[in-house]
Amino acid sequence: MANSISTQASNLQLPVEVIGADLYGQQFFETAQTLTIHRNGVSILLANKVAPDSEVIVRNPETNAEAIAFVIGQIREDSAGHVYGLAFLDASANPWEVQFPAPEPAKKFQLECGGCRSVGTFSLSDIELEIFEARRELERTCSTCNSSRIWRETTREVTKKQPGNPPEQIPTPQSVASPIEEHRKDRRTKMKMTACIRFSGLEEVVACEDISKGGFRFIGRKEYPEGIRVEVSVPYTKSSNNMFSLASIKYVLKMPDGLFRHGVSYTKTSGSIGWDP
Repeated sequence: MANSISTQASNLQLPVEVIGADLYGQQFFETAQTLTIHRNGVSILLANKVAPDSEVIVRNPETNAEAIAFVIGQIREDSAGHVYGLAFLDASANPWEVQFPAPEPAKKFQLECGGCRSVGTFSLSDIELEIFEARRELERTCSTCNSSRIWRETTREVTKKQPGNPPEQIPTPQSVASPIEEHRKDRRTKMKMTACIRFSGLEEVVACEDISKGGFRFIGRKEYPEGIRVEVSVPYTKSSNNMFSLASIKYVLKMPDGLFRHGVSYTKTSGSIGWDP
C-alpha cells in the first residue's frame, strides 16, 4: 500500500498490530489503527497503557512489515483509550510504504525547564511536534537538573554561559538533543539482572527488567518518590566490590501485587556513568 501524504498533519487510519509490555510488565498484542503517520513515527490509540521510553513493535498486518518504535509521550487520554506518539528506532523504517514528499526543515522552539528554568532551543520532528501541539509541553532531560523535566514554551532568551557566573548559575546548552537521537544510541536490552538501590543510607537489592546505557527499570518492595536522587549499582553481586553511580527516579508505578516498578535515569556527571551493555 502506498499513499502520498504531507508531513504536516498526516492523518491516515491504517491497520496496525502493536506488540509490547504495559506498565505492569505484562506482554500484550493489540490490533489497532494509526491516527497519523509521519516520516519518523506514528500516533496510535491503544487500550493498553505503556511507559515513556518503552519499546514496542509495530506491524503492518497486510504485509507483515515490522518496525521497532519507542514511546515519546502520551498525546491524550479518553474513554476510548490512550493516544501515544511513537518514534521509529530506525529512521528509514516505513512499514506501510507511505510515499512522503521532501522533508521540511524542523521547527525550532524556545522551551523552559520546569525545574531550574533554564532555556534551550529544541528542533522538533513531525511526531514530536504533534505531541507538543496537543499538550504544549515536552518531557526532556535537563543537563542542569541532571534529570528528566517538563519543558514549556517561553519568550525568555536562551541561557548562555557567561564568564564569572556564580557556581550555582549553571546554564543549559543552547541546543537540546532530540530524545529520538538519544534513544537510538541507548537502546534498552531485556535482561534479568540484580541491582542495588541506595537511598538515605539504606540499601535495597532489586530485580532489573531491562537496561540501557542511559538507565534501567526495576521492581522492588519500596516506593521511591519520582524525581529523587539515588545511588545505584548495576550489576550487583553480594559480598563483592560493587561500584555505585548517581541516578534519578523517572517514574514509579504501584503494581497489583504490592510491589513497585520504577524507571531510572543515570545522572550524567563526571565520575558517574551507567553500565554499558
